[in-house]
Amino acid sequence: MPIVNRSEATSRLVDEAARILVEHGPAGLSLRRLAAAAGMSTMPVYTLFGDKQGLLAAMHREAFRRLGAALAAVPRTADPLADVAALGLAYRAAALASPHLYGLMFGRMAPDFSPDPEGRAAADAAYRPLVDGVARCQRAGVFGGDDPQRIALHLWAVAHGMVNLELNAQLPALGDPAQVYLEALRYAGMPFLS
Repeated sequence: MPIVNRSEATSRLVDEAARILVEHGPAGLSLRRLAAAAGMSTMPVYTLFGDKQGLLAAMHREAFRRLGAALAAVPRTADPLADVAALGLAYRAAALASPHLYGLMFGRMAPDFSPDPEGRAAADAAYRPLVDGVARCQRAGVFGGDDPQRIALHLWAVAHGMVNLELNAQLPALGDPAQVYLEALRYAGMPFLS
C-alpha cells in the first residue's frame, strides 16, 4: 500500500482493520495482521497507532469523523423539517458506506475497547447537527417541546434502529429499504409536530 500522506494512510488502515475486526473478531485484530493485510511493514503501523487500543481508538474517531462530515455536508435550506430528514438520510448513507466501522461505533465489536476523551468528543460533535436541526424546527414552530436534545434522541434512536436492522439483514421485506427508512423517520417525527 503506497502511503501518500498520514491522513490517507490512517484512513486506509482503519478500513482494513474494520474488515479484519468483522472477519476475525477482536482477538483476531492485531497490528501485525493489519500490516500484513495492507501489504506493508509493521513499523509504519506501530508508528501510526502504537498498539491495538490505539488502533481501535483511531478507528472509533475516524468513524465518527466520517459520520460528522456526512452530516455537516447536508445543505441548510429554508425548510428545517426537510433538513432534519436529510440529516437522517445522510446518517443512513454514512452507515451503509462504512458498515464495519458502524459496528465499532455503536456496538460491542471490541468489548475491551472504551473510547478515549477525543473519541467521545468526536461522537458528540457528530450528534450535534441533529440537535441543532431539531432546535431550528422548534424555532420555526414546526416542532413543539422545549428540549431539542430529547427529540433528537428519539429521532436518532429510530434512525439507529432502522440502520442496525438493515445492516444485520433483519429489516422486514416491506419494500425498498431506503423508502422504509424514510417512512420510519416520518413516523418518528410525527409526535413532535406542532
